[in-house]
Amino acid sequence: MTRRVITEVAVVLLLVSATAAAQVEKRFINPAGGFTQVVTVEDRGVTTVYVSGQVGSGSDLQAHAESAFAGVAEQLAAAGASMRDVVKIRIYVTDFDPADYGVISAARLAAFPEDAWPVSTMLGVNALALEGLRVEVEATAVVADPGVDFELTRIGPSRGFSQAVVARHGAIKTIWIAGQVGRGDDLMTQTEVVLDSVSQRLAEAGATMDDVVKTNTYIVDFQPADDLRPYSQGRASVSGEKPPTSTLIGIDRLVSDQMQIEVDAVAVVVDGGRAERLTTEFLDPAGSFTQVVTAQGDGAKTIYVSGQVGRPGDSLEIQAEQAFAGMQRRLALAGATPAELVKVVYYLPGYTPGNTGITGAREANAFPTENLPAATLLGIQSLYSATALFEYEGIAVVRP
Repeated sequence: MTRRVITEVAVVLLLVSATAAAQVEKRFINPAGGFTQVVTVEDRGVTTVYVSGQVGSGSDLQAHAESAFAGVAEQLAAAGASMRDVVKIRIYVTDFDPADYGVISAARLAAFPEDAWPVSTMLGVNALALEGLRVEVEATAVVADPGVDFELTRIGPSRGFSQAVVARHGAIKTIWIAGQVGRGDDLMTQTEVVLDSVSQRLAEAGATMDDVVKTNTYIVDFQPADDLRPYSQGRASVSGEKPPTSTLIGIDRLVSDQMQIEVDAVAVVVDGGRAERLTTEFLDPAGSFTQVVTAQGDGAKTIYVSGQVGRPGDSLEIQAEQAFAGMQRRLALAGATPAELVKVVYYLPGYTPGNTGITGAREANAFPTENLPAATLLGIQSLYSATALFEYEGIAVVRP
């Protein structure tokens, strides 16, 4: 190959790279102090919208649920999206009783068009950010420009939600799996059942457990000393060869008192028969999970980070500082910084509304003070250790 040809090829590659980078754009809409209500990431004509947890108000649970969904719709509208574009929601309810499921379900059913039900996870938590809040709803939506090679498929829609939603952009499919619940007499059995259900939903979407990049596991009244071993045994019998990023949380209740565990998941895979390349990296494996997983096709790289924790037994402030430092280290492994975070969730056992103790930890690790990610803060039952007080998970996006 001549020097001229080599030079021309290099120029073409540089132009392609510059064009791809220019096509990735983030917007931070409605900043609200320590977080942003909506963060959007536009990548080659497809925009992913991350909506912070929206809380409800009113005289009863129905009013709280309906106004929380209305808040999601309002924030989506600010980003040029609608409830029709939502692919995933999580619903958090305080003082949750399984008898309340019908009220929440009715509000969810009314909030979405009948042919556009997202995947959904509904959890009973101990507290939300402020006193008196009953319902919080966070959401992810995907919107495509006209003419873009994009398709959205909803699998197994029923009673206001879908079991899986698949967004195909070019050859790359991102798959969201609704919270799958366990059945059985003990936690190990329920863990096996729930992960088998996740595997079945993935198969319906053209994926396997090895394509999973993130799982969130919720266990009712989780006691680390008693429950970690049976959960781990049940998980080991079903999981794929490449463990994804993971967050394990002890919660107050699920939609039935017979259910001990719920798991939702995200997977990324190449659509069969298409030429686009998908690069996934599993960075810093930690036994049954991986600290960081990245997924990248021809455009932006999305980075999924497992829940980061501090050293159990230290104060909340120290544990939070350690968790923020852990997030910074894990992002660096993937070539990112905290400035690239687009969505985070904070989990605090024993949380008292209005008193987080984490603001200083964020500043101590020199995290950005503007263009902050969308966020949800939850008071929960427990973490992986009885003396763990803080966990922090995130999603980041970087230009190619």
